[in-house]
Amino acid sequence: MEFWDVILYTVSYFGLFTAVFFLLTLIENRNSIKNPKPPKKLPTVTVMVPACNEEKCLAKTVKSLLALNYPKDKLQIIVIDDGSTDKTLSIARGFEKEGVLVLTKQNGGKGTALNLGLKHARGEFVGCLDADSFVEPDALLKMLGYFRRKSVMAVTPSLKCTEPKTIWQRIQVIEFLLGVYLRKVFAYLGSIHVTPGPFTIFRKELFDRHGGYDTSTCTEDIEISLRMQSLGYEIENAVDANVYAVAMPTFMTTKRQRVRWYKGFMENTQKYKHLLLSKKYGNLGLFVLPSAYLSVILAMVMVTYSVYVMADKNYQRFMNLYQVNFDIWRMLKIKWDLFYIDQSPLMIIGLSALVIGIAMIYLAKRMSKEKQSIAFCYVLFMFLYLPLYAYWWASAIHARIRNKDVGWRGRKRKEAEIKYA
Repeated sequence: MEFWDVILYTVSYFGLFTAVFFLLTLIENRNSIKNPKPPKKLPTVTVMVPACNEEKCLAKTVKSLLALNYPKDKLQIIVIDDGSTDKTLSIARGFEKEGVLVLTKQNGGKGTALNLGLKHARGEFVGCLDADSFVEPDALLKMLGYFRRKSVMAVTPSLKCTEPKTIWQRIQVIEFLLGVYLRKVFAYLGSIHVTPGPFTIFRKELFDRHGGYDTSTCTEDIEISLRMQSLGYEIENAVDANVYAVAMPTFMTTKRQRVRWYKGFMENTQKYKHLLLSKKYGNLGLFVLPSAYLSVILAMVMVTYSVYVMADKNYQRFMNLYQVNFDIWRMLKIKWDLFYIDQSPLMIIGLSALVIGIAMIYLAKRMSKEKQSIAFCYVLFMFLYLPLYAYWWASAIHARIRNKDVGWRGRKRKEAEIKYA
């Protein structure tokens, strides 16, 4: 067996094993997917909105919070302006008459803005909603029931994309739905390692006991989740508590966001390296985190192999055309014969993985009650995501080696229109 055959079988078997394992985990826990009922006596909740140069979407974000199906006297909304140079602050202050607390500070990044908000938070529970995100009215009530166990310190929502307009946004629709599926599976495995910025709800005592957000990392949502895992707390997921984020509209904006995410993942897993391969941390330490790194390595190897094979085949095609003096009509005579259909183990594994992949997205769509049509998005995802994923990770590794600053600084958006779906 040649070297590349070993690689192909390794990638195929690993991908199929993890996909089947996650699917069986979900099936095994299917009776517990329904959210627990919220407490009869509703607690006070603070939601913070950090914003820097978000004039195009801040109003819709705050309006979605004001529309929450929750007693107004028990809901505190704080907007923290992080040194905006556009109309963000004036838009925020327009909501003060509706009870929104508006704070402002010099630009220092999302973590510093959230820490300022924590100083003014008076809720028993506290959460963040990014200024380009929108929450459904019933999301908060669907999440609070999970806090019936004192060991649960955070509950994550179902994070999805608003209506896509570009190719890159359509790819992210499926990427986010895959995240919806995996986050629920990881909740069953006790292995959630990202608490999304858009509307994860925490017990405020977590910050009172263990400090605020870490401002030294570019992904505070990964740091706080790994910190909770390290301390032995539980993180739950409400799969139908829907929150919508505006997907990055262009190739470069998507790349910048993914590089920040992946670089932050590397930084934080290094910071909490004691979690890796540790029996003490169960599925997270022994399987989920190691698998995350292994999947990156295998994806990059697979893309490298695909590029090599494509170049080699195109070279062979060129030589064949050269031999027939570029008479392409001779090359177009195709004889169909079922005998020549590929029935190799790799083909069978590939088809199995395709079926399971479609099932995963379907289940995520159904569990989160997503109504958006995603067929075309899935086709784009199938053909484009793997090379993009490998490229983003290669860029993130390069940024990590060079210690390049990719932190959140509220880059001004260029979208002409933001539509809430």
